[in-house]
Amino acid sequence: MQLGRTDNDLLEILKSEIAKAGATRIGIAVSGGGDSMALLYLSVALGERYTVEAITVDHGLRAESASEAEFVQRACAGQDVRHATARWTGWKGEGNLQDRARQARYSLIAEWAKRRKLHAVMIGHTLDDVAETFLIRLGREAGVDGLARMDAAFERQGMRFLRPMLEVSREDLRQFLKRHRREWREDPSNENEMFQRVRARRAMEIFEGIGISAESLARVSQNMRDAREVLEADVRNLAGECIQQVDGDLLLERNTFLEAPKELRRRLLVASISWIGQNDYAPRRAPVDELDQAITEGRNFALGGCIISVSKTRVRLAREYNAVRELTEHSPGWDRWMLEGPWQMGMQVKALGEPGLTQLELWRESALPRKSLMASPSVWLGEELIAAPLARAAEGWQAHLKSPEFLDCL
Repeated sequence: MQLGRTDNDLLEILKSEIAKAGATRIGIAVSGGGDSMALLYLSVALGERYTVEAITVDHGLRAESASEAEFVQRACAGQDVRHATARWTGWKGEGNLQDRARQARYSLIAEWAKRRKLHAVMIGHTLDDVAETFLIRLGREAGVDGLARMDAAFERQGMRFLRPMLEVSREDLRQFLKRHRREWREDPSNENEMFQRVRARRAMEIFEGIGISAESLARVSQNMRDAREVLEADVRNLAGECIQQVDGDLLLERNTFLEAPKELRRRLLVASISWIGQNDYAPRRAPVDELDQAITEGRNFALGGCIISVSKTRVRLAREYNAVRELTEHSPGWDRWMLEGPWQMGMQVKALGEPGLTQLELWRESALPRKSLMASPSVWLGEELIAAPLARAAEGWQAHLKSPEFLDCL
């Protein structure tokens, strides 16, 4: 592992990553730990060209969390950095605590950053986090995507996040703090082996003895990222050859699809289901493999809120009616659609369904089959159907997808 980076090294790395994002109004997520505190002081050292603000998310899960937030607030005040504390109160004791906390953290940070009109928010992930994540995902038998290095820049909740320190070790940042006699707070949970990341950190200490370092694992992770980029380019090419988008449905030319390598088919199916189903997480490998086999055998399938209809020459992926039948919105935004038209108080949007289809005479002239129209958006006023744009019952209404076109998402 490369150690001993100078202050100038660290500042040049930080400036380079910020320049790539074109950001001058910068937020920093600061927990009080060594990584984020070093990022705070380095950001201040960049000079007056940049506006720097900080936020601490207090999850309220540990007795020390409030005092840690106060510690960060004092440190920011000493650097003339505007600081905010956001408190999460959403934990009800159900589900995956770490996942819920992570989602809440990003949501709270993004809301704060948008209010403050910041261009991007930086988080203090390091080279060690890359290596530990690699080990964790290796234990889950992840493929190329899971083992690929985490993104240095990504979008979440409508805000851009940066990880500028992915090439810098945790020790480098602590040495920076020690050189400048800056304090930080260690999270006691970093010693709790109940957490998988702590166990991965302990394993790294053993691997060092056989020549496997955080730096070498990070390089392997980067190799996986390079391989992923090649696969993504091949998937885009395959999609351009065999996919047609029709009013929110995707039509696959079956023979061209089946002639492609299995991994490209799997990736294209995952992207298609994610785009149509609008799910937070991509479907797992096993059911996607089952779907691929069903397409090979000419069988229909359902997965991820989508229904997949297979004919001899074509595969149609569409929204499944059962996934949206209970979804009702009292505003023009519904599922993955935005409706435009003469909206009135009391109107609601829901799936067209059988009750709606029976009121329409021209639905067969639509570009969509019955199953797709069942899950399409329709406007109602009480029991009266006002409009079903995709079923040729527009009445001054139009329906647009909220997300970009499918090929633009790949």
